[in-house]
Amino acid sequence: MAAATILIVDDDLDTLKLVGMMLERKGYEIIAAANGRKALELVAKSLPDLILLDIMMPEMDGYEVARRLRSNPKTEFIPIIMFTAKSQIDDRIEGLEAGADAYITKPTQPRELFAQVKAMLKRTPMRSAGPQVPAAEAGMVFGVLAAKGGVGTSTLAINLAIAMRQKTKESVILSDYRPGQGTVSLDLGSGNTDGMLRLLRGEEEITKRSLEGILLTHGSGIKTLLSSPDSVDAKYVTEVDKFLEITEQLRYLASHIVLDLGAALSPLASAVVHKCDHVVLCLEPSPNNVKQTRSLFQALVKEGVGEGRITSVLINRMRISIQLSWKQTEEQFEYPIATVFTPIPEMAYQASRTNTPLVLQDSTSLTSQQFQKLASILL
Repeated sequence: MAAATILIVDDDLDTLKLVGMMLERKGYEIIAAANGRKALELVAKSLPDLILLDIMMPEMDGYEVARRLRSNPKTEFIPIIMFTAKSQIDDRIEGLEAGADAYITKPTQPRELFAQVKAMLKRTPMRSAGPQVPAAEAGMVFGVLAAKGGVGTSTLAINLAIAMRQKTKESVILSDYRPGQGTVSLDLGSGNTDGMLRLLRGEEEITKRSLEGILLTHGSGIKTLLSSPDSVDAKYVTEVDKFLEITEQLRYLASHIVLDLGAALSPLASAVVHKCDHVVLCLEPSPNNVKQTRSLFQALVKEGVGEGRITSVLINRMRISIQLSWKQTEEQFEYPIATVFTPIPEMAYQASRTNTPLVLQDSTSLTSQQFQKLASILL
């Protein structure tokens, strides 16, 4: 197999030479550009497998280079790692919004750079690997994850899926990958989890056709494939390969697929996040959970889930004054928080009691607007 080609873009010639030599020693093929315009010219001639992009350059900065790459159908899927001395949260946000998959600040240890490059390339097939399935044929997969239980991943997954359906009028599938702990079926008032169990037991082949026959349609218009809430079925959490195949098949059955991955980076969640186009990370405004979630964020990045593929949301579940504000949480978290959900204990209780998701209770409520905002950010 041919070596992966990495384009390094930096106006500092010393950086170009040093980083280029280090990566060449690791077996990569290196091409270099000292400014943004030259980088775009090189990409137009030959697509690299990855771009290492500085921000502060004359004439055209790295933000603009990333935007142009992302706006071109021929280059929009090339992974971009921003490698820069700009270290403020606002800089990181602008870089990720411009299209970067990961953001590394200078100076950094070579090991960190090598690990990020390796992880990014591992996830993205090289151009030399042959033609890929056109992206238009596959739906987008969104994984919802938290560092601990009780933060609200299931509630968020349910309402996000419905908000996506309302916003796009396109097909949406909701599934929870939490056998033995699944609460989505309870929240939606659907006791039918036999379909997922048959797949995990091997009683039914995992194909598009079999899944089409198993999916249930909810009153909101979304389709569901739900895990059992019975503790005895927790043993199926080890069926990682089956969940991966289910994910791959679901991708071709809807425009948008929302997966409740539960809490922590279990072997199952760790495998499935690599099948996700985007990960929604849930955290609550408590110092300990902020630390936990920061660690989870960093673990995802080390595993090759680029920062640009992670959207963090702050969930307030209770009305108490002794908790961190949005700004304080973001400062301690050290990563951008896309949106915040305000506490609505009465609505949450009614949702549970009547099996009516929050966004269906009152489409004009602040909570519904917050879910619509998150859907807009992700779509």
